[in-house]
Amino acid sequence: MDLVGNNFPVFFIRDGMKFPDMVHALKPNPKSHIQENWRILDFFSHHPESLHMFTFLFDDVGVPQDYRHMDGSGVNTYTLINKAGKAHYVKFHWRPTCGVKCLLEDDAVKVGGSNHSHATQDLYDSIAAGNYPEWKLYIQTIDPDHEDKFDFDPLDVTKTWPEDILPLQPVGRMVLNKNIDNFFAENEQIAFCPAIVVPGVYYSDDKLLQTRIFSYSDTQRHRLGPNYLQLPANAPKCAHHNNHHEGFMNFMHRDEEINYFPSRYDPVRHAERFPIPPAILNGRREKAIIEKENNFKQPGERYRSFEPDRQDRFIRRWIDALSDPRVTHEIRSIWISYWSQVRLEVQIYNSRNILFMNVEQIYTGFLIQCFSFCIVTQADRSLGQKLASHLNVRPSI
Repeated sequence: MDLVGNNFPVFFIRDGMKFPDMVHALKPNPKSHIQENWRILDFFSHHPESLHMFTFLFDDVGVPQDYRHMDGSGVNTYTLINKAGKAHYVKFHWRPTCGVKCLLEDDAVKVGGSNHSHATQDLYDSIAAGNYPEWKLYIQTIDPDHEDKFDFDPLDVTKTWPEDILPLQPVGRMVLNKNIDNFFAENEQIAFCPAIVVPGVYYSDDKLLQTRIFSYSDTQRHRLGPNYLQLPANAPKCAHHNNHHEGFMNFMHRDEEINYFPSRYDPVRHAERFPIPPAILNGRREKAIIEKENNFKQPGERYRSFEPDRQDRFIRRWIDALSDPRVTHEIRSIWISYWSQVRLEVQIYNSRNILFMNVEQIYTGFLIQCFSFCIVTQADRSLGQKLASHLNVRPSI
């Protein structure tokens, strides 16, 4: 299985159709070839779902110390399915046994300025010395029947699943115990694709995953050629049989006459069948915005979890980004408005019990039907207010 993700558990966007434009905004200016904040902030000002990702990117963990001290996250939601056909949504998480470490600005300039390959060298030297990096693999699971019980969409990649409700379950580990012999052949030519899964793991209706399961293989064919799965770095390590023939850069020697399936001249049979999640659909399938966007709650919770000095560093990085001279007053106001909307949503109290109260002086007895209610308060607008005061901008919510 190809588990493709990054060192943060969320992503900037939830709709894969926006992926090309997002990449263009993050890449250097096509005219000057300089990466500029105004382009990034302009694009994401249209996408408030990006706030959660920015609470990681502009946080201290935005610059990892090296590869050995960083988390790994599959980000997308997959489906686990057992032999009986019971399915659960699943997220995958890697946690380094040596902990997570990051570089603050001064250290990043010093370390990166003295050796731009410092993270690669640290990894290579550690493996060579026998100090093998190790990550524990954890999963979180949700019964699809409970999908609507949360205040967010579990298939939304801009959201995390709360670990106090859905705890991490250890399922394995990964140890890097050998350095590669040739970087280009064994690293540069690796072609990951989220569509490559194993029996027992399947896709979900995660909108970003649905885009990635076809776009990655398409990209690899463009980058490495139609026979990229023949390269040793990508070929199966077990015995396999397929009818991949011809095409550019086909270097596998094949002398059989039967290159189709099925055939009475070839003993190859169907692979063992395994269950995939049954899809029971009601209604009309259409392209639409998800109902539970809830773009501000989790970013607010994460920001408020920071220690005061960490909050100050986060604010300073945003002030630096928004101070780009080409960031317009309108864009600054939008971002300040976004950060002013990080709300503290008190838990919904939902009691449907019947409460009996006996008050003899007034009534011999009566009952009260308790009802659901939700308390929402604009609890912490200090983030937006601090940004506004430093940039002399009034938030327009």
